[in-house]
Amino acid sequence: MKKQVLIPALLIGTLVTSSIAMAAPGFGKFRSGDCDGNGKGRQAITFEQHEERAGQRLEKMTAILDLSEEQQAQVKQLLNNNWQERQDGRSEMQAARDAMREARQAEPFNEGAFRTAVAELNELKTDKMVERAQQKEELFALLTPEQQEKAETLRGLMSGPGKGKHGGGKGFRL
Repeated sequence: MKKQVLIPALLIGTLVTSSIAMAAPGFGKFRSGDCDGNGKGRQAITFEQHEERAGQRLEKMTAILDLSEEQQAQVKQLLNNNWQERQDGRSEMQAARDAMREARQAEPFNEGAFRTAVAELNELKTDKMVERAQQKEELFALLTPEQQEKAETLRGLMSGPGKGKHGGGKGFRL
């Protein structure tokens, strides 16, 4: 008698639990949108969040590379300037993404318009990569040759496969 009640009760409990779990918003790579579920993806960080992250990064750099107070001030200023430049470019990048999405979903599909939108987005992405390389070069210019050598050595040791979606883990970053 107990088995006749216990087995159906367990099955019903399992079905209810799995139904609730499947009805919940997605997680990980299957999740869409940001934490608020508005479908916009990653959102810009506030200046306060930037300052906190930049401060942590500066502390690591100071401890590892033994930065002088003057270098710390210059690095902090450079990080703030770079952040502001990235914020200024966010709306342009979002507009290019929106244009590409609209071209992709247009009825009827116009291959030429879609290719143009994709090319514009890729050009913006390329510009961002070049800016990032220039920013790294500006940062390296603030370091002494010994600090530059140490930074490159650490960067090589701490990069490569690791945790995270794109690999690389939490390496040493300039």
